[in-house]
Amino acid sequence: MEYRTAGTSTLKLSALGFGTWQFGSAGTDDYWGLEFTDELALALTKQATAAGVTYFDTAEDYAKGGSEKQLGRTIKGLDEATRTSVVIGSKILPNSCGDVRAHCEGTLERLGVECIDLYMVHWPISESSMAHFAGAHTASGGRDYATTGEVAAEAVPPSKQAFLDLMELQKEGKLKHVGVSNFGVAQLEEALSTGVTLAVNQLCYNLIFRAAEMEILPFCRAKGIGVLAYSPLMQGLLTGGWKTADEVPTYRARTRHFNGKRDKSRHGEEGHEALLMETLLKLRAVADESGIKLADLSVSWILAQPGITCVIAGATKPYQVEANVKAAALQLSPDVLEKLTKAGDALKEAMGPNCDLWQGLHADGKFDGRIK
Repeated sequence: MEYRTAGTSTLKLSALGFGTWQFGSAGTDDYWGLEFTDELALALTKQATAAGVTYFDTAEDYAKGGSEKQLGRTIKGLDEATRTSVVIGSKILPNSCGDVRAHCEGTLERLGVECIDLYMVHWPISESSMAHFAGAHTASGGRDYATTGEVAAEAVPPSKQAFLDLMELQKEGKLKHVGVSNFGVAQLEEALSTGVTLAVNQLCYNLIFRAAEMEILPFCRAKGIGVLAYSPLMQGLLTGGWKTADEVPTYRARTRHFNGKRDKSRHGEEGHEALLMETLLKLRAVADESGIKLADLSVSWILAQPGITCVIAGATKPYQVEANVKAAALQLSPDVLEKLTKAGDALKEAMGPNCDLWQGLHADGKFDGRIK
């Protein structure tokens, strides 16, 4: 396993991180469609750490805190040497940033630790971002990721104050590193104006969603901010399992790749379904020519891009952990890297610089305020 330092910080992570969005899932009506048991969580975690994975990513929003609780129990099930090597990253909702201290302490309690290695603001602190987390929940308690709620402008916490509060908690030793997730350049600049040192910006970034390349990645590299890439397989699209857009399950067809009239979608754009499927065909052709699975190529390609510290990949089965570890260890030739990049160039340009997969633009063409 390769280990990388995030930007100019002292935070060192395994190049492959383990995403625990699925931890704490309570029922078949939740996003993951399964009940994720403690036994399964421990087995997969032991498998990942044995392969050298040290970074585990969670959030207070995942399973309404259930992910943090299950991860905390799981880490306690590891032997002491392995446990001390684990680096935990968690995230605070923008909706919670009016009382950063209380929510940080809640995360510490759920994880069962005295200090969080990396604590990130999950989404920009804005009305539209907060509305995303104010939506409905399923019968078993999981959040319905296709709905939004109403958030009044006066309910939005001051963004700068949130980062001042995070720095105070950092001084007190309750967290080691401050980071953000899904922040655009303007929002990064606002945060940095407080004097905070941002170790990371966690972004959706993969072969078929490359909006971050246009503005955000160059800015992060210039400012010494490491980038953690999530959704490396774009919710399964980059496994090559679906041949047509209509085969893609409803919850996975909510992104701006697909027509905004689809069920559960809320971005309101026309999408790029034909171009998406054409791009996937090109990528599969590169995979066939190279003799390497498209999923493996997808993970390895991200790690070859400048400024990337870590790729976060989730897993619900042992073979997925094994495949992710294998993919992270691949060293692709310059020729293969170039072919993969070129295959996705047209889709990249069509989707543009909006780094929000689920929220589109206003009618005037301006960003909605979440990622800008």
